[in-house]
Amino acid sequence: MNDRTKNIVVTSVFVAFMAFFVAMCIFRYFAPVETSQAERRPLAQFPEDISWSGVLDKSLIEEFEDYSVDQFPFREFFRGIKANFQLNVLGLKENNGLAVQDGYIVKIEQDFVDKNVNYSLGRLQLFYEQFVKDNGGNHYLALIPDKNYFLAQDYGYPGPDYSGLTDKVTAALPNMQYINLYDSLELKDYYFTDTHWSQNKILGVVDKLAADMGIDHLLSGQYTENRLEGFQGVYYGQSALKPAPDTLVYLTNHVLDGCTVYDYETQKTGPIYALDKFDGSDGYDVFLSGTKSLLRIDNPASQSGKTLVVFRDSYGSSLTPLLAEAYDTVYLVDIRYISASALSLYEQMKMVDFEDADVLFLYSALILNSNSFK
Repeated sequence: MNDRTKNIVVTSVFVAFMAFFVAMCIFRYFAPVETSQAERRPLAQFPEDISWSGVLDKSLIEEFEDYSVDQFPFREFFRGIKANFQLNVLGLKENNGLAVQDGYIVKIEQDFVDKNVNYSLGRLQLFYEQFVKDNGGNHYLALIPDKNYFLAQDYGYPGPDYSGLTDKVTAALPNMQYINLYDSLELKDYYFTDTHWSQNKILGVVDKLAADMGIDHLLSGQYTENRLEGFQGVYYGQSALKPAPDTLVYLTNHVLDGCTVYDYETQKTGPIYALDKFDGSDGYDVFLSGTKSLLRIDNPASQSGKTLVVFRDSYGSSLTPLLAEAYDTVYLVDIRYISASALSLYEQMKMVDFEDADVLFLYSALILNSNSFK
């Protein structure tokens, strides 16, 4: 092949590629992708308000930059190249805020934001004063470390001050008995591709809680492991690394099989494990059907006469069923999705009864470092 022919071939390939690329850009303009299933977030759309004021204050430019990045043709392919190049070729410790250590994908948190923590503690104090303080039961408080805690402790990654966070929380809620769960957990107790812990790995946490809450004699500790293969956690797609999926394990015994869960939102009753949720957008929703504002677990096998109220986030979805064996009734309250006034209304209507109940505030550090509480 002579030089002239080579030039023609190279030019033709380049022109064809550019034409294809431009065609894809035009196609994306008329048929934009609304959400990224891999990242589990909405994608930026073409700016609606195009004006000189938007140009002058740079808001239009920023919106267009976000749109260009999110709607870029073959975006997932290039995300994968970038992630592998930065982590595996350049040897960087993180890519887009995610680090990988021994196969565990971890979101890096540099520090806790005082404004967010103070807001979260203010909401917890409000619910404590209104629903817990004078209910006549025992009151407990436990914090859950995220995977970033173990990366900082064991591998020298930067991490926020978890000890300082604990001090702030216990100072804000001094009348609740603090239960330290940090020593009962390791990095291997969490999923590789998700932020949550694996239910079969937290029996030490259950033992610690049960001992400090005085209910250890009411738990059998005997379970059957059930496995669901192919669990893709929240970081599976966000990392763009195509890691091996996790195995989701859920624990059953004859008591848990007999428990029912009442959902105050849908006014429907179902089982503890919603297996139909596994193939949905988040397989972790198997546990108590995912994010719910208010649930009630009824345990017909219990003769303890005891009630438990758990103010919790999503970590509590997999842990609370393992405490249910000790109680006739367990209420689960997620104040990200229910306000104090709404919960008070349920109480006034006698649809919930917190009187003389054990109360457990169970929250992850990640949730406290946000402003997601109502």
